[in-house]
Amino acid sequence: MDPAAITTLLAASPAPTPTPAGTPSTLTTVLILALGSSVIAGALAHILTGLRAGATARRDRYATAVQLLVARTEYPYRVRRRTSDDPETLTTLTTTGHDLQERLAEVRAWISAESPPLSKVFDHCLTSLDTPFKQACADAWNAPPITTAAQMNLNGFGPGNQHHIITKMEHALVYRFGIRRLLPASLLLRILRRRGLLP
Repeated sequence: MDPAAITTLLAASPAPTPTPAGTPSTLTTVLILALGSSVIAGALAHILTGLRAGATARRDRYATAVQLLVARTEYPYRVRRRTSDDPETLTTLTTTGHDLQERLAEVRAWISAESPPLSKVFDHCLTSLDTPFKQACADAWNAPPITTAAQMNLNGFGPGNQHHIITKMEHALVYRFGIRRLLPASLLLRILRRRGLLP
């Protein structure tokens, strides 16, 4: 290309516009966006970690609640299978019973604060277990201690199979995790009733 043509081209091209004072350059904008996205990513990671930790703690507490329902149905069998009425054995059994009651009260309070609808399911399970539990405990305490291995086979003693009551709580727990956790309490109560988990 001829030097005169180059000069003509340069003269015809627009001159670069100066960046006004106070306006960020492209490099500054890119740096701000990169740092901003890192901060947002860090904040999201922190939030997600907190949500996972919260879900794990909630899962553990609800597992304890179900475990306590099972322990309540098993307690009369412990009393009935005692091998002696000496003070040490009786103290151990009554301490176990008191601890169970205290733990149930603590879990009941926690569930009530965490989810009032699930608190209703838990209370319904406890109420449903109450009559057979009390009768089985009375029968167990009134029975003499077991003295032979054959007597460990209790043949019809106890509150009977109450697993269907405990599974009501297990089925209700799915509503405290994932997207279902966001259901409003009134809607959740309707769902729990429709599924037969509440009267």
